[in-house]
Amino acid sequence: MESIGCDRTMLMNSLSKYHFGGFEKTPTNILRLISELEGSFQLCKYMGFEEDMKILDEMKKPYYKLYFKTKKEYDTK
Repeated sequence: MESIGCDRTMLMNSLSKYHFGGFEKTPTNILRLISELEGSFQLCKYMGFEEDMKILDEMKKPYYKLYFKTKKEYDTK
């Protein structure tokens, strides 16, 4: 029975990141976000949603800037 308690604690610890602001803003996580936006951009492109493409393109710009800034900071550590 002790194993169940340990498993539950591990599960609760891993789930604690799944709330607003729960992920660290690491270069890897920022790239994951950029990848999702790029995927949405491509789907909009192939489906002909030009206005949405423009919106997504504007949304991506600050995340690319944040990625390069964060990557540089991580590389100097």
